[in-house]
Amino acid sequence: MRIVRRLSLFAALALALVPLTATATGAQSLSEFTVTVRKVVVGTGAPSAVTVDCSSASEEATAQVVDVLNFDAHGVPVASGADTDFAIEGGAWVLEGSPGAGFECTFTETATGGASSTAWTCAYTFTPISAPTASQIELAGCDAPAGAGVGPVDVTYPSGGEVSVQASTVVFTNTFVAEPPLVPASQVVAQPAFTG
Repeated sequence: MRIVRRLSLFAALALALVPLTATATGAQSLSEFTVTVRKVVVGTGAPSAVTVDCSSASEEATAQVVDVLNFDAHGVPVASGADTDFAIEGGAWVLEGSPGAGFECTFTETATGGASSTAWTCAYTFTPISAPTASQIELAGCDAPAGAGVGPVDVTYPSGGEVSVQASTVVFTNTFVAEPPLVPASQVVAQPAFTG
């Protein structure tokens, strides 16, 4: 009988502690990320697209996100149905969430709309968790801050255990040079040459 009472008391304490543990865990700040993709058009443009290919950095899980983000001739995001993970916010494509075990994304402009030149920039910011310097993340962010062409632009997002908040902004710039208008050739009137 004494064993049954002790087990009952232990079970009651365990049940009472579960909500407290969940509350304490829920009160901790969750790691979050924001991925932003923008388009800048210089000159008279045409529709374009950027493909985003993200995969988990964890060896245990293999999650992958592949989205095609469409832009109109002015660089404004256009929903197409192929962009299921991103949302349009403030004139850009935005993906928000928790990084889990971390992930990597590759951004490539797959349709330039006939731009005469393309370039990109990549910016990454983060807030590290409180940890000794030796355990801070070293491989995070953009592989390069800028480049010419359609990419690829590679960005590494570390796990939530390494950073508390992280954000990246990738901007593709398409430049269109207007062709000069065709000028008709002036008419040449040939005068007959009589020598006679």
